[in-house]
Amino acid sequence: MTIMTVGGCLVCGGQSLEPLLSIPDVPTLTNCLCASEAEAADAPRGNINLVYCLDCGHIVNAAFNQARVTYDGRFENTLAFSPRYRQYAEATAARIINRYGLHGKCIVEIGCGGGDFLRLLCDAGNCGKGYDPSQPPSRTAAGLGRVEIIGRSFAAKDACGADFVCCRHVLEHLPAPTDLLRQLRESIDVRTGAIVFFEVPNGLFTLERLGIWDIIHEHVSYFTPSSLARAFHAAGFTVCRAAFDFDDQYLWVEARADGLILSSELPERPPNALYTSFAARFADRVDHWRERIAEWRSERRRIVVWGAGAKGVMFLNLLQVTTGAGIDCVVDINPRKQGHFVPLMRQRIVGPDWLLHNPPDLVIVMNPEYESEVRCMLDDIGIGCELISA
Repeated sequence: MTIMTVGGCLVCGGQSLEPLLSIPDVPTLTNCLCASEAEAADAPRGNINLVYCLDCGHIVNAAFNQARVTYDGRFENTLAFSPRYRQYAEATAARIINRYGLHGKCIVEIGCGGGDFLRLLCDAGNCGKGYDPSQPPSRTAAGLGRVEIIGRSFAAKDACGADFVCCRHVLEHLPAPTDLLRQLRESIDVRTGAIVFFEVPNGLFTLERLGIWDIIHEHVSYFTPSSLARAFHAAGFTVCRAAFDFDDQYLWVEARADGLILSSELPERPPNALYTSFAARFADRVDHWRERIAEWRSERRRIVVWGAGAKGVMFLNLLQVTTGAGIDCVVDINPRKQGHFVPLMRQRIVGPDWLLHNPPDLVIVMNPEYESEVRCMLDDIGIGCELISA
């Protein structure tokens, strides 16, 4: 097996790494489409062994197994079917376009998926190229006009001549994230004043607010504000802005390739107590949810999970709730997921209309940002069950 060896911090190179949390036997890809229960039961497994850097606070899965993680046509993590998520993406694109005057510019996206966000950026008259190995070899996306989607991994030379480079929820998947940043910095012509925008899951949200359902094998890194700023600083970028978004679940930076910031301007590392107490707080939260599921089962309540993304898959896997053990289906509004099965736990993924003939007593919404949206959908189809957030 090809398992990652961490000789030092992936961001600052520090040698003082401490254990944070270990979880055995989880799906190596939470968003892999499994066509049958048997395929889901045999989905590749991996381990999570989180360690953290005492210098910058960066967190790494030292048990990451790259040989078991393949982003191909079976990988599906599109969120654009959600009105709430589309609202967020549209607001993000509009902010970037207005702030940096992106009209008639050349835009490149790293890990573009089907091109939904790239299309938003190019609606202002920009031309764009997106790179993603999960997509077909090369195509002009339907209805996207001046957008080309190229089905391979991004190479640094692809950014040459770009006015704006964006990368959302990719950096945390890379075994060597700073290599990408350094190569990107070298490939961009400084005289153009090119801007880069990176968005990642917020590791501080996981530590502070116990967003434990976001801990997945395929995330090599968990960036905190301090470690993300240091990664860009080390690569030679000037961080212009950084902020949390989407109920603090996301962390983003906007940076220029025109110099270095001073070390004194870097955010402070999160308090050590957040790290040293994390394993115990994690265990308490898992135990709490196991007890709740057991109580609802004893009351013979019909339970469904809403959200077959990483959160829903890890919720079921961490609680070890298999099909037939209290939760038999997961609702997802992404039609590409419907009819497939949750890796390892084997629940069938269904659309909201399935609930019309199988009304639940309780719906567990995996992301509180979608709670109002889910309630509206349930009301629209006449389902008046209890709804809670995980």
